[in-house]
Amino acid sequence: MVVVSFDYDEFKKLTDIPKKKVVEGLTEMGAPAEIQEDTGKIFVELTPNRPDWYSLEGLARALRSYYKKENRKYETKKSDYRVIVDEGVSKIRPFTACAVVKNLKFDDQKIKDIVLLQEKLLATLGRHVKRFGIGVYPLEEIEFPVRYTAMKPEKIIYRPLNYPTEVNAWEILKKHPKGQEYGHIIEKFEKFPVFVDNNERIMALIPVVNSAETGKVDVDTREMFVEVSGNDKMGINQALNIIVCSLADMGGEVYEVEIVYPGGSEKTPDLDYVKMKIDSKKMERVLGVELSMEEVKKMLIRMGYETDGEYALVPPYRADVLDEIDIIEDVAIAYGYNNLGPTIPDFFTPGALVEERYQVSEIMRGMGFTEVATFVLTNKDKLARVGYGGKLREIINPSTEEFTTLRPTLLADMLDVFVTNKMRGLPQKFYEIGTVYENGKTKKKLCFGVADTQLGFSEVRGYLQTLMKGAGVEYKLEEREHSYLEPPFSTIILKGKKEMGVFGKLSRSISEENNLGSDIYICEMDMW
Repeated sequence: MVVVSFDYDEFKKLTDIPKKKVVEGLTEMGAPAEIQEDTGKIFVELTPNRPDWYSLEGLARALRSYYKKENRKYETKKSDYRVIVDEGVSKIRPFTACAVVKNLKFDDQKIKDIVLLQEKLLATLGRHVKRFGIGVYPLEEIEFPVRYTAMKPEKIIYRPLNYPTEVNAWEILKKHPKGQEYGHIIEKFEKFPVFVDNNERIMALIPVVNSAETGKVDVDTREMFVEVSGNDKMGINQALNIIVCSLADMGGEVYEVEIVYPGGSEKTPDLDYVKMKIDSKKMERVLGVELSMEEVKKMLIRMGYETDGEYALVPPYRADVLDEIDIIEDVAIAYGYNNLGPTIPDFFTPGALVEERYQVSEIMRGMGFTEVATFVLTNKDKLARVGYGGKLREIINPSTEEFTTLRPTLLADMLDVFVTNKMRGLPQKFYEIGTVYENGKTKKKLCFGVADTQLGFSEVRGYLQTLMKGAGVEYKLEEREHSYLEPPFSTIILKGKKEMGVFGKLSRSISEENNLGSDIYICEMDMW
């Protein structure tokens, strides 16, 4: 959750909507807002799925659409500006998207707003600079064409922003606050990515810090060069669109920049609307409300869209709209969630799956196990800790680094449970019945683990035997090595000839890596 605050007097310069209406409108659109009585400031809670709201301009734009149905069309002007991308960055941070913005009139508040927008975009959409970094530069200090290239760290010498002397890239990573914060992203490479202008001046060490000579924007800046560079091309273009649309709302004129790659070129930013089909039948099915196409169009206009026949035209700053369900969500917001009446489901189920789960839970609790419930989403780093190397179903636009993929196993989460509770008393016994996404299928699994000092294989196997006997399942164990289990206590569970799970002692290396300090046996199996 991102919290932003602003003075209403500053906001009123962008739109004359009354203060009470500002608070009500933002809250209705999914950004809970309130007025702090002693200061008069408005505080707004923003979810990461609306990064276009991270600036005053973005919030004002949304409210103008919501209350006044005023939607601005953003355009770029032609130009001869070029950025040449060298082959050297292809394996480091290969992509960039750039723009030039002119006719700006900054004041202290607008400078603060642009800085805040950058920081919030980097923290959320940019995953703390892992996906991309953002640089803004006064245009008058730069000679085009600009090169995005890679250089040896000792050859990168310039004076960074907020630093007294010239230093090389290694010194920046060690001594500059931004180098200490972001240096780990590039320090493993032989060469570091940089922007260099036509006069061979270093503009920035990417994604760390700008040059004091060519990268300081202040209230006197009238023309600006903006670059967003990193690994995720879609995220890079989304961030650039959000920034230039906010600058355009400040009065700026946006000019395109040609990005010349070794294999071709493209022009950025792309501020065209994206066409998405309006599926009125699906909308009715999801919302439970019958709406005419004309009603839908009016609601979409309130949420910042344009329409063309049966198509919604998604604005370039809407990084959160990925498919038609996002459009349906916006229609629901404009319609008003409070106006959606409750209904009774039109289907019946005997609840057999619940019965089966209850039986297993009853057995596990009877043996002294405590049930845990963990998230269905996880990430690659957590899965790597238990040696998972299979295919994953990843989220296209995750809102946090912690949750980037559907989990294919419960083992990683069970390990986390023991890590979290390692300072508590022994023995510890936990179990979870949860959903996983494995090999393209959703299935239900059971995972349980036991932690204690000098824990024996036969002792923990007794829990497995009691469970299987109570559930009426015949099984056998067969020794087989797994990367996360310690030989010879590493087995698979067989039901007939079918493999249904794993059982064994957590490997010494994983225990030591997580400072667990006790023996842990762990089991995961398909629900029968």
